[in-house]
Amino acid sequence: MALSKNGRSSRRRTNDVGQPQPSRQTRDSGGHLPSAPRERRPLLAALAVLLIVGGALLAGLLAMRLDQRVQMLAAKDTIKAGQVIDKEDLVSASVSSDLTTLVRADQIDQVVGRTARVEISKGQLLDTSQLATNPVPGGDLQVVGVSANAGRFPAGGLQPGDKVDIVDIGSQNVIVSDAQVLAAKPSSGTSEDWTSGAVISVLVDKKGSAKLASASANGTIAVVLTASGQPIKES
Repeated sequence: MALSKNGRSSRRRTNDVGQPQPSRQTRDSGGHLPSAPRERRPLLAALAVLLIVGGALLAGLLAMRLDQRVQMLAAKDTIKAGQVIDKEDLVSASVSSDLTTLVRADQIDQVVGRTARVEISKGQLLDTSQLATNPVPGGDLQVVGVSANAGRFPAGGLQPGDKVDIVDIGSQNVIVSDAQVLAAKPSSGTSEDWTSGAVISVLVDKKGSAKLASASANGTIAVVLTASGQPIKES
């Protein structure tokens, strides 16, 4: 029937008119409501400004530190304790430091000719505490050269700064005590080959120097290590 057909069509249109239709602006392609746009640009801009300002401050601080760098003296190669320092032993290094004990490069003439009290490693900055104030030997000290046969000193040899007692093996008496090694090398001249004996320069009180030299000439001494690597004494 046309009437019932038209009636159904009318009711369908009526229902369609009564129901609100979602607009295109409130739907996305999947039929979901879009989320509110996030306001990120102001935050990113503020972060960028902070990074720029921080970078500028850091660059300024670095520039100030560079301007404060000073040429200081350093060891070109390892300087042994007891060694007299020459110009060829030194180089300059640009550093930033507030330590007043470091030696400036323009003070090199005050360093040349002085004795290293301790070993100064290659590249190490010079410190006034590492240098003898007075010539070595000084005061009541004298340097005596002695030779010791293998087996009469430590098997590993001796180094500048070592403290030793020197004994006369004939009388079994201590000739000098608390002497200090200023230099030592194997008798053969070959580095670290101490089986040949040792030639040693020791700092001793002048009261015992003559007796020590005599015992060494007779070949009757033995060297006893009491302390290793002590700063070279000046008097």
